[in-house]
Amino acid sequence: MKSIYIGIICIFCLFDVSAQKGKKVQFMGGARSLVSHSDISSDGDTVTAPRSTGGYALLDVGIKINPNKNTEVLGMFRINNAFGGFWGGGVTFGVRQLYVRGVARDIFRYHIGNIDYKLTPYTFFNHNQDFLTSSIGTNRIKQDVVDYETFYSNNTWRQQGASLNFALEFPKIVNEVEFNGFVTRLNPTNFNNILERLYGGGNIIVTQSKHVQLGINHVSVFDLAGTAVDSNIYNNNVSSLTYNLTFGEDDMIYGLDGESGIGSTSQALFPENDLSDYFIHARGYLNLKKLGLNIDLGYMDNGPDFRSFGAQSKRVNYNAENTFFNRYTNGQILRAISAYDLYNDPTLYNQGISVGLMDYNPAINNVMPYGIATFNRRGAYLGASYHDKKKIVEANTKVYFLNEVRGQGTEALKSFLMANVGVMVHANKLWEGKKEWNVQLGLMQQQTTRTGEFDFENVNLSSTQLNIGLEGEIVDNLFLMGNVFMLSASGNEQLPVRDNDDAIVNYQAYTVNGRELNISGGLRLDFSQDVYLALMYESNANNFVTDAAYQLDQFSIFYVMKF
Repeated sequence: MKSIYIGIICIFCLFDVSAQKGKKVQFMGGARSLVSHSDISSDGDTVTAPRSTGGYALLDVGIKINPNKNTEVLGMFRINNAFGGFWGGGVTFGVRQLYVRGVARDIFRYHIGNIDYKLTPYTFFNHNQDFLTSSIGTNRIKQDVVDYETFYSNNTWRQQGASLNFALEFPKIVNEVEFNGFVTRLNPTNFNNILERLYGGGNIIVTQSKHVQLGINHVSVFDLAGTAVDSNIYNNNVSSLTYNLTFGEDDMIYGLDGESGIGSTSQALFPENDLSDYFIHARGYLNLKKLGLNIDLGYMDNGPDFRSFGAQSKRVNYNAENTFFNRYTNGQILRAISAYDLYNDPTLYNQGISVGLMDYNPAINNVMPYGIATFNRRGAYLGASYHDKKKIVEANTKVYFLNEVRGQGTEALKSFLMANVGVMVHANKLWEGKKEWNVQLGLMQQQTTRTGEFDFENVNLSSTQLNIGLEGEIVDNLFLMGNVFMLSASGNEQLPVRDNDDAIVNYQAYTVNGRELNISGGLRLDFSQDVYLALMYESNANNFVTDAAYQLDQFSIFYVMKF
């Protein structure tokens, strides 16, 4: 079976070379193979099967056709074979991507089918709220797989629909006016009680000069009347104004940017549930190129009833069940989603816009669980980044000081602190070595507090994420990798319980006192820039459930190819 896959890949690579000459048909895609052996251990557990071995081999083949210089058609197909299947068993076929895009009349750029799209951080944006520290080494390999499987790239959401873009240039006063628009389908009607639901919008960006840029943005989730017997038409509308005022020369650039607007939700049959609120975000920045120093100071004020599901949808679905050792202990309890699973299980990720507030894990992110667009937050933040002339050290930090705008269940307001520090050291530049040696440190600290007259008003929750990574080239193209990842949380919170319309109906006491520690190491052999083989071992200890602590150990082999 493995030789068949290698043969197919070689054939497509040969096709690609010949096709590129004619510029009519090109082949692209990738292949990946994963083999893993894992075991789980928990005190007194005599029921759970302690070991698991599995893996798969998959091939993504994209056929790109250019019938003319202004049109591109892409279809990408997937063959996936789970190890253990025989004579075709365990083999699945699917379509991974399909689109048509091009330029009409040398003016209008269009894209129909699968589109990767975003607008602004408050209208349509994938904030990636649960990966708060960056990774290199073994964790980077696993995160790349998750990002590829969930179509995550540069904060975009993968949607099915269409987009249009064009721009007009002017000789005076205004340099350019750019128009962007899109419409996607969130869910189809069943011609009974589910209405056809679409998501669309766009923006107009006016570039007056290199110093002044303004944008008008609007997005809307809306139901199509008459597509079902249900007449409860739903809408979520967000409109905003963005701006960027830039001054200075190359050595010193300073300016002001931001986004402000309003968001509203409505239901035709239940106007009492309508919500409407504002958001304000402004940031001043200073870039000192000669010093390698960037500083920014910002202010945000997001109203408690602000809703923007294109910007507040979460990547991780915390209501999903693990597919890997999902039950353990003699009582066969569900194993909660851990940071380990976020790096290893793409099935836990949400694949599109979710209408309604999704659940989150306060131990991972309680300060801004929906990213910068999190509602009911007001305060300031300070950020800075630095690199020396040789870029031996690259560092960045950001600290948020936030409060609730409106209390939840009490007039007392919660206070939030979130501090992030990241440092990358390119150690080989110290001795001017040609082989890469990189060390990375990421640290995230969060604190949520509230004090009041009654016990239930007192909140004190703290959490810490620590990520240390090592990646060093031992000999040509052979890299040593290592990671230490730690998540700890302790304290208490009061979390809102919401109904199907996102209205708060109760509050639930939340307490936590635990730690998750993941230590991993391995080797990576690069055959080329796009092909590598990696071997890694990791050990993960988790005691967030006091009487059901467990340890996971896993050995994995990754083979990854892009072409």
